[in-house]
Amino acid sequence: MNRVPTNSEAETAILLRMAESRTALLAANSTPPSVPAVLGQTRPPAVGLIASLADAPRVTLLLALCVGTIVLGPRRTVGIAGRSGIAAWLGGTVRKAVLKSV
Repeated sequence: MNRVPTNSEAETAILLRMAESRTALLAANSTPPSVPAVLGQTRPPAVGLIASLADAPRVTLLLALCVGTIVLGPRRTVGIAGRSGIAAWLGGTVRKAVLKSV
């Protein structure tokens, strides 16, 4: 016949399983990793420099100016960039003024 365990027996069984699990977890965590940890840089410094420049906020603008100078010539590029810059500056100034007045 199946005997129903009492509360204290069930509690003891649970505590024993928890102790076994804790021991197994500590043993698994104490073993060294199979893959050694890589310390320091994993890529050449030039790649890091290029990645950081690509994340900079105005690199796209600078790159566009350089390509425009090569393709269109310096005089035409300065004219286009000047008009675009003035339009952006005026738009930002108007936007700030409108937001300040609201």
